[in-house]
Amino acid sequence: MARPAPLAGMLACAFAVLSPGLADAQPVVADAVAGADALYFAGEANQAYESLKSHLDANPNDYEALWRASRAAVVIGMVREGITAQNEFLDPAIVLGDRAVAERSQGIEGLYWRGAAEGRRALNAGNDYASRLVQRVFDDAHAILALDSMHAGAHNLLGRVNYEIMDLSRVERLLARMLVSNQAIRESSWDGAALHLRRAAELDPNNVLYWLDLGQLYMRRGRDEDAATVLHRVTEMRSVHPPDDVFKDTARRWLQELESQ
Repeated sequence: MARPAPLAGMLACAFAVLSPGLADAQPVVADAVAGADALYFAGEANQAYESLKSHLDANPNDYEALWRASRAAVVIGMVREGITAQNEFLDPAIVLGDRAVAERSQGIEGLYWRGAAEGRRALNAGNDYASRLVQRVFDDAHAILALDSMHAGAHNLLGRVNYEIMDLSRVERLLARMLVSNQAIRESSWDGAALHLRRAAELDPNNVLYWLDLGQLYMRRGRDEDAATVLHRVTEMRSVHPPDDVFKDTARRWLQELESQ
C-alpha cells in the first residue's frame, strides 16, 4: 500500500464547512485531509471514510480527499466477512478512485488505490467482470510505473495480477486466454508474480501486506522454508495500516499450517 507518513495526533474541527472564498477554503480542506489521515493511522478506517464522505459532499472535486476515501474503503472491504459485505466498500472504492483519476490523470495515489480496489473486487467477481477488472489493474499499475518505476504498490499490484491468474487451474487459464485474451491474462506467469511481489517488499520493507503476499506466493510454490522466513518477519512487523493486525494473524495461521505438515 502506498503509505504517507503517520500524523502525530488528531486535528480538531477537521471537517468544517468551506467558506466561500478560496483563501478561507484552503486551510479547511487541508484540515479535512489531515484529520482523515490521523483517523486512518489511528486504526479508525471507518471513521476516516465517513468523515471523508461528508467532506466530499461539499467538496466533490478534492483529489486528496478522493484517493484517501478510496483507500479507506479498500482497507475496510478487505477485512470484512463475506463477499457481499466486502463489495459494499470495494465498489464505492472503485468509483472514488475513478473520480480521483478524473481529477488528476497522473496522480499516483489515485491510480494506485483505484487499482487496489479493482484487484480486490476482481476476486469477488464473475469471469467477465473479473477479466475486465484485472486488465484495469494491469493498466493502472503500468501507468504508475511509467511515472515512478520504483513504486512498491504498483509492483505489488502486478505481482497479485500474475499470482491470481496463475493460481487458476490450467483449464481455467486456457479458457480465459482463449475467450478474453487481454494483455494481463496473456502475459501472466509465476516468474512475473515472484519478480513483482519481491520487488514490492524490497522497495517498501515496512509494508505488512507486501511481505504477506510474498509469503503466500512462496507457500503456493512449495518453497516452505522461504515462506516460513517471510511469514515470521510479518508477525514481528509494526502495524501501520488498519488491517495490518489482521494480516499478521493470517501470517500466524499460515505458519501453523506449515509447521503441522
